[in-house]
Amino acid sequence: MATTGTGQWLSSNPAKARVERLYLIYSPIWIALVGLVMLTGMYRSWGDPGYMLFGLGVAAPLWLIPYLVLPPDSASVPFWRTQWFRLNLWIGIFVFVGSYVFTHYFFDVVGMRYGFPTQWNLQAELVGDSDATVPLFLYPLTQAYFMTYHVVTTVVLRYLSTRWSLKLLGKVAVVGLLAYVVAFAETFFMAVPALDDVFEYADRGRMLVWGSMFYGSFFVISIPVFAGIDEDRTWTIRRTALSALGVSMAVFVVLDVWAKIIGPL
Repeated sequence: MATTGTGQWLSSNPAKARVERLYLIYSPIWIALVGLVMLTGMYRSWGDPGYMLFGLGVAAPLWLIPYLVLPPDSASVPFWRTQWFRLNLWIGIFVFVGSYVFTHYFFDVVGMRYGFPTQWNLQAELVGDSDATVPLFLYPLTQAYFMTYHVVTTVVLRYLSTRWSLKLLGKVAVVGLLAYVVAFAETFFMAVPALDDVFEYADRGRMLVWGSMFYGSFFVISIPVFAGIDEDRTWTIRRTALSALGVSMAVFVVLDVWAKIIGPL
């Protein structure tokens, strides 16, 4: 594996690079906000409107910030033709399918439990064996989580690929490692005693070790595809939506195979 000199962090597409930079700047802000809300316990006094306002408030800057800070040369471009809109559309579709369908696999296979006292819930009716529900506010909140995960891993993958001139097998190994790290980190920081009234796993230790591979299956498939948006050429809305739906279907199949292989943790 030969080094090629200085690696490249941001996209070669200037418009996409601007969006990546904005989301990298915003990520620690929303993470700090979520941490403040969770660790202070202020969410315990909220009802459905409060939860939804919080979820929308965390997700809204993903759309508003790039829209409000558009450079002069992009001011005449309709928002639906911008990189930030396509990135959000792709993540939004993936998040919806994941929250609506895939969450049932987390309930049944890795023992995840939500305890939010919400009445505004939305989940698939004919997937999974449990009667667990998915709070509606987690849909927009997960938009922020997944946008950060995918932008950060895309930037790191690009840097390592250009810094070390990685070939296919090297990129596959890096994607697998990044996927596992993302899944492990979310479990490690979210499934903690301070939050066990609203979020926990039946066996946190097994979830960290084995469940992270299950969860990481999401990102092994999604990261390389997300990283390619607008890199070869400008994507259309149709291509973006079909790409997100295709990745979602692939993840669906992989999760089901995992469920057959390992069963409940």
